[in-house]
Amino acid sequence: MNATERLAARPARFALRAALVVAAAMAAMALGGCHPSPSSFLRRHPNVEPFNFQISLGPNHYQIAGYLSRSTEPGRLPALLVLNGDADTAERCVENNADVVAMGIHVACVSIPGYGRSSGPGRFVGPQAVAASRRALDLLEAKPEVDPSRVAVWGAGDGAVAAGLLMDYDSRPRALILQSGAYDMLKLWPQAPLGTKLAIIHQVWPSRRVLSERSVIQHLPQRLDCSVLILHGERDRAMPVSQAMQLAGALRERGARVETRYYPKASHRIAKRMVQPELRAFLRENLLDADSASNS
Repeated sequence: MNATERLAARPARFALRAALVVAAAMAAMALGGCHPSPSSFLRRHPNVEPFNFQISLGPNHYQIAGYLSRSTEPGRLPALLVLNGDADTAERCVENNADVVAMGIHVACVSIPGYGRSSGPGRFVGPQAVAASRRALDLLEAKPEVDPSRVAVWGAGDGAVAAGLLMDYDSRPRALILQSGAYDMLKLWPQAPLGTKLAIIHQVWPSRRVLSERSVIQHLPQRLDCSVLILHGERDRAMPVSQAMQLAGALRERGARVETRYYPKASHRIAKRMVQPELRAFLRENLLDADSASNS
């Protein structure tokens, strides 16, 4: 190509680049539109209110974002605290748990640090995640419409690690649902796939101290008086199902009432329709029927 041809082709290249930039901007705007603003989300969900708060850990301050979805049934009702630690947002959590609210259970969806609209960094479920979980539990139990003796906690992925660590340090939850989590980081690290290792290194350097600090099994109290439902996919490559089995055994040794459901065809992200039957039955038994039995 001679100089004249190169000069003639240059405007075409510029036009192509400009078109690509515009297309990328339009795609970004379209993707951004998939996540509604808090104000528009609340307008579409009249039974939902913001559940935002701040925590401090040393010199660091974190803004924690969430929502409380209230049941319309009268009286003080049980509550479910959902710790969001995956790609889903608190808005998606509210929409996915409308059927739980319909059971007569208030649902608080909270994103742990580094997820959803909560500030970070997450640092692979560091101490700030436990602090956020405990503060969320404080605020939820203080609600006049919530019965503090009937509160459950549900976490999936990194949210399950946060829920498990909350169980280690806080005896208030009557029941816990742990889904697709890793509970012994010291054993996970040598056998973890490369993708999991890179995800951890991206957030925190995996020293023995750091891994131990984030290991639910390392900090379990000697005795536990709670019910635990463990959900895990047998094809989960990110967090092997052996982690769930190991935790189930450790919990039973400490007196916890443990139910397990391992899904042969499920991977790390278990479809909502698959976990709903076990979840609803577990919540009914431990939050709804348990209160009826105590009043009879």
